[in-house]
Amino acid sequence: GVGIDGDAVKMFHDHNVSIKSAKDLSSLANQKLGGVSKQWSLSSLVETLTSKQLLKPKKIRLGNWESNILSKEQLQYAATDAFASWYLYEVLHSFPDLSEHQNKD
Repeated sequence: GVGIDGDAVKMFHDHNVSIKSAKDLSSLANQKLGGVSKQWSLSSLVETLTSKQLLKPKKIRLGNWESNILSKEQLQYAATDAFASWYLYEVLHSFPDLSEHQNKD
């Protein structure tokens, strides 16, 4: 996902779960898309690569994620976020690595 390293640290500190082989989509996008390096958001990557909008309502995004029981909206938000991250990884991974091509020129 985007900012996955911070999520991995939080998972380790909060739940003693170690995450291996995480790939930050913002870094991958910069590597694959070329141009000026920028800090991508998940929403901006979805819009750039699929011409669709990823709705991330502030009410849900900033809701109580520490609750023992998440709302239906929170579960849908999390599932959509996870699916979008996986899909964008697959799309970006299929692109040639522009940084390799630029180094050859």
